[in-house]
Amino acid sequence: MRPAALLIRASRAATFAAVLLLPSVGAAEPSERDRKVQELMQEAEKAAKRLEIARARDYWAQIYALDPRPMAICQLGQFDLRLDRLEQAEEELTKCVEQMPAPTNDLERRRYEVRHADLAAVRGRMAALQVSAPPGTARILVDGREVSAGSRVFVAPGQHEVTATGKQGQVARALVKVAAGDSRHVSLAFEVPKSSSARSGVPARVAPASALFRRNPWLIGAGAAGSVALLGAGVGLRLASDAAERETAAKVSRLQDGSMLPSSARFSEVYDEANAANTRANVFHGLGTAALITGAALGIATVVYVVFPRGKAEIRTRAGGAEVKLVW
Repeated sequence: MRPAALLIRASRAATFAAVLLLPSVGAAEPSERDRKVQELMQEAEKAAKRLEIARARDYWAQIYALDPRPMAICQLGQFDLRLDRLEQAEEELTKCVEQMPAPTNDLERRRYEVRHADLAAVRGRMAALQVSAPPGTARILVDGREVSAGSRVFVAPGQHEVTATGKQGQVARALVKVAAGDSRHVSLAFEVPKSSSARSGVPARVAPASALFRRNPWLIGAGAAGSVALLGAGVGLRLASDAAERETAAKVSRLQDGSMLPSSARFSEVYDEANAANTRANVFHGLGTAALITGAALGIATVVYVVFPRGKAEIRTRAGGAEVKLVW
C-alpha cells in the first residue's frame, strides 16, 4: 500500500472516530477521558497530515491507553507498518482483526476487508516460525518474546534466537536466519547433562582394560632388547675393569720389587703404564656399573608394562645410573 493512501485512510479513520465521540444535541456532557481522547485524535490527524508518522503513532498509543477500542489498535498497526516496525504491526493488526465485530452493512464490510488486507500485507513481508518444544517445557521465547508451542510466530527477516526453558531449569537454544516469505519449523531439544547417569543411579558402563590399554609389541621388544644389551655391555665393561685392575697391580708390583731405580727411564715408563691402567680400570668400572643399573631399570620397566597395563614406567637417567618411576 502506498504511504499516501495509508495516511489518507488513517486521517479519515481519525476524523470518523472523532465524529462518533462528539456529544450529540441534548446528550450528556462528555467525560474528561472522552475530551482527552478527542483532543489526541485531533492532534494525531494534524501530525498525519504533516507526515509526522512517529508523532501520530504516539498520539494513537496514548488514545489506546485511555480507550482500548479496536479502532485504536488498528490505527497503531497501520502506523507501525508505515514505520517498518513489522513485528509490532503484525501483533497490533492481529488484535485489530480479532477484536473487530462482524460487519452488518457495506461500510463495515469494506472496513473489515481492508483490515484483513493490511494484516496479510504485513505478514507477506515477514517470515513464519513454528516451534516444537521438548517435553517439560515451561516457557518458549523468540527474541525474548514469549510464544505458545506449536503456534505460528511471525518475525522480521534476519536472525532470531529461539529459547525453551524447562521446568527443572533445562535450556534449549537455536539460532534461525530467515528471509521474507519463509516458513520455518524449529525443533528444540534439551541437552542431556553429562552426569545424568550418576544422578539416575545407573552405573556408567566401563570399557574393559583391553579396550582402555593396548600393549605395544614393538615397545616390549625394544625394551627387552635394550635391557639385554645394556646388561651385556655392563658385564663386559666390568670384566674389562677387572683386567685393568690386574694390570695395574702387576705394574705396581714391578715398581715395588726394587729391580728398577726410581730415577731410571724404565721406572718412569712402568709408572706411566700403571697409572694409565688404573685410569682405564676406573672408567670401565663406572661405565659398567651405569650400564648394569640402566639395563636392570629398563628390564623392570618392561616387565611392569607387560604385567600391569594400567600403570606406566618412566626411566630417568642420571650421572651414576638411572631412576625408575612407576606411575599408577
